[in-house]
Amino acid sequence: MTAIKLEVGPGYAKKKNGYAFNPYYCPGHDVIYLDIHPPQFKCESAWIVAHALPLRDEAIDEIYAGHVIEHLEEPIAFLKECKRALKRGGRVTLVTPNFLSKNARADPSHKHVFDFVELWRMVRMAGLTPHFPNPNVGTLLPKGLMLFLKAILYLISDNLTVMGEKA
Repeated sequence: MTAIKLEVGPGYAKKKNGYAFNPYYCPGHDVIYLDIHPPQFKCESAWIVAHALPLRDEAIDEIYAGHVIEHLEEPIAFLKECKRALKRGGRVTLVTPNFLSKNARADPSHKHVFDFVELWRMVRMAGLTPHFPNPNVGTLLPKGLMLFLKAILYLISDNLTVMGEKA
């Protein structure tokens, strides 16, 4: 059985003040795209225009939301909707500008700026188990030093990525 993937906010316009279509998942039959506007080009994949997730409970295996959560009025409500729509063992991947990145404050449509601790807490508050990607940092180093270097990388990277898994 094919896993069903949902990509939220892949971009919808190729114009000056819009976001270019830049999907994380390759367009295909197992991907559904959701954005607030329809694409301005032909798209073979399923495309949903909505401000909420119009999906039944436990319908989706994976959700990817790249550079979306910082635009939302209620990011925790969005994460709770993701939890509702995810199957058991499913996961949501969030990517957002780091609070130390110039991109975090450059776009006037950003309603929030996140650090990795706040993002972790929000994912937990939504009832998901948070995970950060595991950067490969000096695997020959002592474990304490590796953890310290990973924390530094999370602090200074331009983008934060966190995954929330539904138990």
